[in-house]
Amino acid sequence: MAPIGASRTGAAHRRAGRPCQDAVLCRELRGLGGQPVMVMAVADGHGGRRYRRSEVGSRLACETALAAVQGALATRPLDGEEGWRRWLERDLPEAIQAGWLEAVAAHWQSDPGEGGFEALLYGSTLGLVVMTPRWWGHTGLGDWDLVRVEADGQARLLEEENEPTALGEATCSLCQPRAASLFARRAGLHPLDGGAGDFALLLCTDGIRKSCATDGDFLTLAAWLARGDGEADPEAAGTLSAALDRISREGSGDDVTVAVGRLWSPGGGLPPPPPQPPPPVEPAPLVAAPTAPQAPCSPMPEPPPPRRRRPAIGRAVAIGLALAGAGGSWLAWHWPRLPTALPAVPSSPGLRAARLAVERLCGQPATIPLELRRRRELFVALRQGRQDPAPLKAAAAADPLAALIAADLPAVDHRDGTLPAAQPAAARPHRPLRTLGACPALLEALDRQWAVTPSAPTP
Repeated sequence: MAPIGASRTGAAHRRAGRPCQDAVLCRELRGLGGQPVMVMAVADGHGGRRYRRSEVGSRLACETALAAVQGALATRPLDGEEGWRRWLERDLPEAIQAGWLEAVAAHWQSDPGEGGFEALLYGSTLGLVVMTPRWWGHTGLGDWDLVRVEADGQARLLEEENEPTALGEATCSLCQPRAASLFARRAGLHPLDGGAGDFALLLCTDGIRKSCATDGDFLTLAAWLARGDGEADPEAAGTLSAALDRISREGSGDDVTVAVGRLWSPGGGLPPPPPQPPPPVEPAPLVAAPTAPQAPCSPMPEPPPPRRRRPAIGRAVAIGLALAGAGGSWLAWHWPRLPTALPAVPSSPGLRAARLAVERLCGQPATIPLELRRRRELFVALRQGRQDPAPLKAAAAADPLAALIAADLPAVDHRDGTLPAAQPAAARPHRPLRTLGACPALLEALDRQWAVTPSAPTP
């Protein structure tokens, strides 16, 4: 089925009179033997004065990516998966970056501005998905997300930016000198077989995820959006645009862009899409502020402050979106709940908030790794001694997850002059989180995060 996409100017950008810096392009192409090949591309221009032509850069990124895919399809058959895997990792990125640099230079020549030309002015991310009858694959760079939604409505995150230098609002960009070399980390090829079943793929820029309070909410929202593409007709695209407007308005205020594609098998099929957009909900209590411009990722002596994610599209909104689709029954996820005996309700607001956070996480264990990975800057700051855990624990009522992470900071040993690796669970029998009823899934996920968090030499 031909994919559809929509890109909408963020609510904060509209208030400030700024253009949409996102772009999306969906196209049905043909392979060498006439087979249908569906392509989806999304891009997010960085914005800000340094990248003042990034809305053009994002559009040219999508157009260049589609042209590079079309050129490859015209010269080689779709079999030979290993060759196509290398293409996604190396050949395609090199073609995209070369084509993009040429395109932005041509745009500058046709419309020169103040100062000299530099690719930085057009800085943009790029996410790309290619779907064929034999396989499907993805590649790109920057802070885009890719979600797979099964026929029963269950969703899982397949791709997110996880660069060690992409901290805070920084992200990888096509304007970097060696941008093509960064694609391989986000590239993958997935063979299709008869037992794969029907599923949908949702590719989106970071404005969608930043509008959600938790990654569990993001997956629920992604599943609803993936189900809302109908028969890929103009009315369905209009419904998708209306949903994106509301997500930005009640969420981050950033530009929001999504592309949805489905892979069908004969005789299969996903349930019918929701008949209408999600019902109205109460406005979010927080007013979304204008989003900060993104900068290309580069090694930095000190990481920037952690990205602030607004809890505007929270659980209530995500549940409302789910209920809009055929009564919400197809989104009834069956998370395994572990029988953990919780203590009596704590008396202080901070402890109550922390206990509720533990209960929420342990009630949906599949979302725990996602939520902890989004706090990787906090793990690093705590492990390297740049963040005092005491204020975080004292502010548990405002940010219970940060308080839980701070309370779980492993003890350190300075005898060898460096911070050691995180202690295994067996060596930490008296963890504070156990008194709050933390389940094994949460403790194990925290252990994994501490184990991969770099330490710094002591002064």
